Amino acid sequence: MHCPDCRYDNIPGADICQKCGKPLPQVELSASEMERSIMVHPVSVLAIKAPVSVAPTATVRSAVDAMIRNKIGCVLIVDGSALAGIFTERDVLNRVSPQPGALDRPISEFMTPSPETLRTGDSIAYALHSMTMHGLRHLPVVDANGQAVSIVSIRDVLRLLAVRFADIRSA
Repeated sequence: MHCPDCRYDNIPGADICQKCGKPLPQVELSASEMERSIMVHPVSVLAIKAPVSVAPTATVRSAVDAMIRNKIGCVLIVDGSALAGIFTERDVLNRVSPQPGALDRPISEFMTPSPETLRTGDSIAYALHSMTMHGLRHLPVVDANGQAVSIVSIRDVLRLLAVRFADIRSA
C-alpha cells in the first residue's frame, strides 16, 4: 500500500507508514480469506505466552537451562523492566558452541542487543514481514511503555495459518 503523504510502498495491511509514520487509510483489500486474516488480525490473537526472561548478568548455562526447561527457542534479556536483548537457539549454535567455556560467561556477551520488536496491535502480516526482512524466527512484543509482554515465533504464526487453512478448506 502506497502512503498518500510520502508515496512509500508499505506492506499490505500496515496501519502506519514505515517511512513517515503517518496513518495509512484502511481500504477494502481484494485478497483471499487467509491473506485478509493475517493483514487485519493483530499479533495479540496468537494466544502467545508470557516471555521467559533472564538478567544480563545471568550465565549462558542458566539461559540455556531455562530454554530447555520451558521447551522454548529463546529467552529475553531484561535489565530491570527494560528489554536489553534476546538470546535464541541460533545464538547457542553460532556464538556459544565455538567458544570453550562460554556456558559460564554472562549472557550479555552472546545476546542480540536491542532486538527488533512488535507492538501488541501490529498485524500478523507486519510480524511476518519483519521476520522475513531481518531473518528472524522470534520477535518480542512490547507494550506502550516498551516492556516485553510476549514473544511471537514463526511457529505461532504457522499454527494460526494451519487452523485458518483447515477452516477455509472445510467450509
